[in-house]
Amino acid sequence: MKFGNINALSVVCLFGGTGINAFAPIHRTISSQKLSSVVNNRSSNGSSALHVSLPRLDLPDAVASKLADFDLKNPNAMNEEEYRSYSGAAIAGTLLFLLLPGALVSGIFNNLGAVATAVVVDFLFSALIGGGVTIYLSLRSDSIGETVREYGFKLFAAVKDATGIESLRYDIPDAVTDVMTGQLDLLNPNSMTEKDYDGYSGAAVAGTLAFFLLPGAIVSGAPEVLGEFASSLIVDFLFSALIGGGLSIYLSLRNDEIGATVNQAGAKLLDAVDGVVGGGASN
Repeated sequence: MKFGNINALSVVCLFGGTGINAFAPIHRTISSQKLSSVVNNRSSNGSSALHVSLPRLDLPDAVASKLADFDLKNPNAMNEEEYRSYSGAAIAGTLLFLLLPGALVSGIFNNLGAVATAVVVDFLFSALIGGGVTIYLSLRSDSIGETVREYGFKLFAAVKDATGIESLRYDIPDAVTDVMTGQLDLLNPNSMTEKDYDGYSGAAVAGTLAFFLLPGAIVSGAPEVLGEFASSLIVDFLFSALIGGGLSIYLSLRNDEIGATVNQAGAKLLDAVDGVVGGGASN
């Protein structure tokens, strides 16, 4: 078998295994005895219904008819469980290459340090300037302060409802609060009601996020750095999908022990994802 033929076949099969949704009908046949045994064992163990939904695509007849020439299985003729294992193998191969070989080829590791530095600088700038300004405004004892605290409270309430996070209170030293209430005529956070304190905290978060997304990003150079990182990530993914995913697809379509083993690995990967998404299988 020529490597060029295998590589081209793998690339074509890749798009059938990684999930282009063509609403294709599901054909149910039994392929190898080994894979059928795996499917029966998993069914008899009482695994829960699938949580990971994998769309199917029928390969064109011109491509599918060539698979038999290489003694490979036809994905169009796979039942649901076999197709799931085959797709899981493609995903596993892509992920494995994405984490190491693809990352080395794309140079993504070279950008991680720059990304981390830009994010830290962006956050510090945003917390000091954006968060500092909104904290000052929220501590004012006039209508401006009331308005800022009210919006901050609404933001904090929304976050609390979504995440269950409670506000954390800490007392500011007296030396600081004396200056705040005396020279600056600001409210003392230590004396605030629960609602006012949540509004003050929410305002600080809102100001930090607002500056983090735009002014802080410009100052830190984050857009340029993140753009380079995104480019490297795309190169990494494409390389990994074509090489790692393509190789895994070829191996999963083999009618031998290698094919059965690769399909088992693909099924286990999706079972692990099911366990996270669905909270584990029920026996």
